[in-house]
Amino acid sequence: MILTSDYATFYSLPPLPFRLNLRRKYPPYGLRKVEAITGARIVPPDKLTEDEIIGVYVNDPFGLTEAAKGLTKIFKREPYYVTSFKEFSFKLREMKSKIIVGGPGAWELVNEDWIDHILIGEAETTLPVLLKKIKEGEKMPKVIYGEEAKKFYPIKGPSSMAEVEIMRKGRKIPLDIVKKELELQSKYHNYVNLISEDLLSYGDEKEVIDLLKLSSAYGKVIFSQISVISASSFNLSKLKEVLNLSERNFRSPVLSTNPGSCIFKIESEIIKELNKNFIYPMIYTDVSNVYDLMTYKTIIIPLPKNDDEDISKILLDVWNHDRKIIKVPFSRVIDYILRKNYETKGEYLKKLNLSSIFSIFPLIIKAYLFP
Repeated sequence: MILTSDYATFYSLPPLPFRLNLRRKYPPYGLRKVEAITGARIVPPDKLTEDEIIGVYVNDPFGLTEAAKGLTKIFKREPYYVTSFKEFSFKLREMKSKIIVGGPGAWELVNEDWIDHILIGEAETTLPVLLKKIKEGEKMPKVIYGEEAKKFYPIKGPSSMAEVEIMRKGRKIPLDIVKKELELQSKYHNYVNLISEDLLSYGDEKEVIDLLKLSSAYGKVIFSQISVISASSFNLSKLKEVLNLSERNFRSPVLSTNPGSCIFKIESEIIKELNKNFIYPMIYTDVSNVYDLMTYKTIIIPLPKNDDEDISKILLDVWNHDRKIIKVPFSRVIDYILRKNYETKGEYLKKLNLSSIFSIFPLIIKAYLFP
């Protein structure tokens, strides 16, 4: 079996405008995990050739997450990564290989007739069994639900954003696996990125701090997500101390109300405490909350509710707020685009070719926060 994904997913970032290219050197973490489980070979989408079985990794292929729906309403068109997946799927349709799709967005594809099998859920136990049965000629259902993993496998090569999974659905990844991945990622990156639904729910305070101390031995430590629930009962000054956080060395994880979600309702006391300890969270929020959040050090991703809602002023104001935290080299370009959009009451972004800058705020943030 060979493994791949569409261009935007494989390289983690779409190409930027004006020929600025920030595509990643290494494949996504999800593909690295499947590589470790199966021993299969990873190839970029532009070098994909016929094989007995092709495994395809997908994140949000049809843009059905809440964040993607909000961005679609802003720009009146589908995200770049959705276009990328659709284009790639045409290529896959023409191949005679057996196609297996997995990943967090696999559920979106259950009605696609060109896919042989869709694995929804964890792959460690189920995928090797599926591959064995396919090779033996046994007929298998199209949609297969993965069993909960009983064994975890460390990745064998670096991933695009130095990810190290520390917890999955409330289960801690064994520490020996975490250490192997920290060591491997640190050889190729100057940071490590701890992945979980909520870092601060990893364990009690001592367990979280011990994990951060361990990870810090491998470079700068960033983390993907925290929740209001866990942050409200955690002594955040300990986090600041162990990571040496400061005005110049802050962190910006996604802050959600509940673990595993990216949507947030305003909790002012928590944001104040996070800011006090140099955590400037990234927040996906309804546009009605935007101006309240601007009183804090936050990176705001506004999500409109209505397709016809003109939020051109909000986009400009959010950018002017966010840029105080994220310093990017091409900010004047963004300034110009969003000012023109405001002057034309939202028409400028509609007419502009956004195939490469659709997810404007998350893209800029990723480019800055993940060097």
